[in-house]
Amino acid sequence: MLVVDQVSKSFGGVRAATDVSLTLPGGAVRCVVGPNGAGKSTFLSMLSGHTRPDSGTIRFHDRDITGWPVHRVARAGIVRKFQRPSFYPELSVAENLLVPVLATGARRRRARAAVEEVAGQVGLTDALGAPAAHLPHGRTQWLEIGMLVARRAEVLLLDEPTAGMTADETSGTSALIARLVADHGVAAIVIEHDMAFVRSLDCPVTVLHLGRVIAEGPMSAVEADEQVRAVYLGEEHS
Repeated sequence: MLVVDQVSKSFGGVRAATDVSLTLPGGAVRCVVGPNGAGKSTFLSMLSGHTRPDSGTIRFHDRDITGWPVHRVARAGIVRKFQRPSFYPELSVAENLLVPVLATGARRRRARAAVEEVAGQVGLTDALGAPAAHLPHGRTQWLEIGMLVARRAEVLLLDEPTAGMTADETSGTSALIARLVADHGVAAIVIEHDMAFVRSLDCPVTVLHLGRVIAEGPMSAVEADEQVRAVYLGEEHS
């Protein structure tokens, strides 16, 4: 569904990404890991349209979307969740979900049903009337994922979705992503530092270092890679 072929990006002479390639089938998850400064967020920004690659191509459903602006990429079905909160704290959970539903062109009557459906998918049915600002941290993250689903995303770009979460919230997030993939055919690319969370997703992993792919494959193989252990996993366990 998504084919990234040798994308590169420099900022003022600094190579943030060099010839990064990745293939994502429909209904699949891929984790992208690496130390700080590895180029993970730059890679996600190229996929979401926030940053234009200097070279390489990005194809979605066999259509070249390289360099498309953010709104056009989102309409195509690739939507991003940032590390920083991006919901509307003064609105209710239902109103937060209504905004992206209406952006799809849904009529008001259908929109209400869509909001309830998405809330059920992300485990927020009991909080529809609550102000979003009153949700605990983990559930605000689920709300943001729900807002992507409400936008009819086919590919979720999730930048550190478990940052600041408790162990139970992290476990719930892993289950949520797995459920969206299994039950609704959504695909996801996840940037994470929490290796336990990455293992729980049980998906292929791409490791970046200094903007380059240094390893990819199942987590068991990546963890055993000597170069990965030297530049990242060893650093995590030191």
